[in-house]
Amino acid sequence: MNLTIEHKENFTIIYIHTDKINSENSPDLKAKLLIEAQPDIKAMLIDISQVKSIDSSGFGAFLIASRQLAQHNIPTYIVGAIPSIMHLFEILKLDRVFEFSESVESALATM
Repeated sequence: MNLTIEHKENFTIIYIHTDKINSENSPDLKAKLLIEAQPDIKAMLIDISQVKSIDSSGFGAFLIASRQLAQHNIPTYIVGAIPSIMHLFEILKLDRVFEFSESVESALATM
């Protein structure tokens, strides 16, 4: 999984640099998200602005990290979702689980 992880003022920002999240690369994504989903952060921001498709295993990776953080009341933000992917979050009712933002900067400004 091609991604960049940045730590900024106790926020963990993960930039995903691939156009597909699927069963081939989601195990690696899940492992990296879980490593970063620690109780000492203020929020996790996952920038998916370069992602064009996500399958169920990709959504599962996001959910596992979110659940780990939710135990400590730490929000997980999905950043930069294109309309078709945002629609999938809504169909799956995951728009109730995650916070959403158009950019990392706007997400950080709301916290």
